[in-house]
Amino acid sequence: MSSAKVTIIGNLGRNPETRVNANNTFIANFSIAVNNQRKTATGEAVKKTDWYNITATGRQAQVLAEHARKGDQLLVEGKQTFNPWTDREGNSRVSVDVLVQDFRFLGNGSRSDENQAAPEAASSEIPEDIREALSTIPDNLDFSGDNFPSVM
Repeated sequence: MSSAKVTIIGNLGRNPETRVNANNTFIANFSIAVNNQRKTATGEAVKKTDWYNITATGRQAQVLAEHARKGDQLLVEGKQTFNPWTDREGNSRVSVDVLVQDFRFLGNGSRSDENQAAPEAASSEIPEDIREALSTIPDNLDFSGDNFPSVM
């Protein structure tokens, strides 16, 4: 068996929506926006926002529903899936969905009520292992055309 585990650092695009399923499991759904910037082959800076649909269950869902708000910055680790769908115009689309395995509050992000206290479990810093991984990503990656850089 295989699975894709991802780590995402981004801002909540909306407040968590909550429900309880037939098994009495608390579920929270929200989206996270990850802003990326890269340079094209001509040196032009291009900004792009990637969106992830996030689902948390159980106690994690309850904590997120209680403390997380639109604009908050979160680190989310979880299992990633791609789900194809068709929009109203008949165009094929793919959503990137993540089932939360772990998360960490990184601060209030762009939240307007910045004076609000963060939860006790919140951390104001990116964990050292994630910071190290992020620092190894080259700035000159070119994703134009089919010339994707080798990761191995």
